[in-house]
Amino acid sequence: MKNIRWFAFLFLFLLAFPGESHAASSSAHIQLDGKDIGAAKGAQIQEVKGNVLVPLRLIVEELGYKVNWEPKTSTVTIQNQNKNQNLSLQVNNPIATVNGHQMGLAVAPLLTGGTTYVPLRFVSEQTGMGVTWNNELKTVFLTTPSTSSGKSESSRSNSTSQTATNTEESTRAVIGQISFTNHQLTIAVNGKVTPKVTTLTNADRIVADIPDAKLSDDFLSLQPLDKGGQGAFPVTDDPDVSQVRYSIFSTNPASVRIVIDLNSSISYHVRNADDGKVVIALDQKTEEPAPAEPDTPITPTEPSIASDGHAQGIDVSHHNGNIDWQQVAAAGKTFAFIKATEGINYQDNQFLANVQGARDANILVGAYHFLNATTVDGARQEAANFARAIESAGGRLDLPPVMDYENNPKGISTAQINEVARAFLDEVERLTGCQPMVYTGNVFASKFDPTFSMYKLWVARYSTTQKPTAVPAWNSWWAWQYSSTGSVPGINGAVDLNEYNGTIDELRSSLAAELD
Repeated sequence: MKNIRWFAFLFLFLLAFPGESHAASSSAHIQLDGKDIGAAKGAQIQEVKGNVLVPLRLIVEELGYKVNWEPKTSTVTIQNQNKNQNLSLQVNNPIATVNGHQMGLAVAPLLTGGTTYVPLRFVSEQTGMGVTWNNELKTVFLTTPSTSSGKSESSRSNSTSQTATNTEESTRAVIGQISFTNHQLTIAVNGKVTPKVTTLTNADRIVADIPDAKLSDDFLSLQPLDKGGQGAFPVTDDPDVSQVRYSIFSTNPASVRIVIDLNSSISYHVRNADDGKVVIALDQKTEEPAPAEPDTPITPTEPSIASDGHAQGIDVSHHNGNIDWQQVAAAGKTFAFIKATEGINYQDNQFLANVQGARDANILVGAYHFLNATTVDGARQEAANFARAIESAGGRLDLPPVMDYENNPKGISTAQINEVARAFLDEVERLTGCQPMVYTGNVFASKFDPTFSMYKLWVARYSTTQKPTAVPAWNSWWAWQYSSTGSVPGINGAVDLNEYNGTIDELRSSLAAELD
């Protein structure tokens, strides 16, 4: 693996494609293992938005590697003649191949004046070489990795390497969903992860690197990466965030990077209870207090709210694992919304089991669909997927079918949001014979025009004291999701908690009246 990392270092330094403008250059001191290799050749260091970039060709020449450039295809190959190693990369393509292993770049090197420059921070994160920048001395210190004694890893058999690769692949955590709502980023992941979360300035952003992880096929089909190997969605309903970006930061080792682009610096806290959710919650700047929820690691708790005897419920998906519904019912939970579908084709693999388990425990059951559509036609296709899932569960459920529409990853207009939502709701009602209801966040709810007041509102606002506020379409709520970190017997880890705006008897009566 050391050979691969060292070779990866060389490829990073050779990669060249247009970078950001307004780079500032300065005289450089570049030391490789204590030897100054920059001053004699007039090397320059580039600084772009606070990032230090160092020249490539100079260092490669010092190390004596063979480099070939193919101008017709803009392809660079690097070879080590002493070992069976080579890499291939292409200008403007941040995905390169190192001995058959793909590696992605999250930051762009700079090509200026015929010289290639590479971001120093990325090199230090991705290679085995020690890299240090001394701002006072304006010097880059490079240290080559030590050579291990005995047999190198490259001497292992191909079958052993392939077995190790397959084992690593099978044990990677899989990220199935990334969303931003209610002032927090939620990462739905199948498997245990230990994210490394840091802040960067110029511009302000929160960076979450998740090692030993990959993006699921379903996620990539719904939110595909661009030709640059990155994806993004705008955040239009939060004053502190402009967008969320994600990329396959590295495939050797596997790593996913998620970046929250901030409008200004803000503090945050991370919640990771190995329950299928990693939450990066931004601390409140406004007069509204942040939910009283603990930092990582969290111990799920039952929030205390003044509910006036209102019915209490939960909402779950496959991320909550296998649920003991009898224990849930014994804990006083009387209704449950269960994730059924997302997008055009996806059905939650725990949907049917959860529906049956809740029914057996005499819990009122409803289903929800996570909406990704950006067009009217797409909304209707997603409605058909939702209707098929409901039919597979026996048809009409106790609670109305729910449209979960809580963010705007493609940045469509408010008018388009309303068109898409209306198309989905109309199609669900046509296919199921039931009038659906709307789930969304308290802020995103303001996107819906007053005509949506005909639908019941299930609204998320995480607080035990601050109830949801009125918006143009709704003056009151039907159900309130007041926590995403609740604790309920029978469920491992944190779970979403909800309250119906009335008693359980009133809920049952209203549902019975709708059947008449």
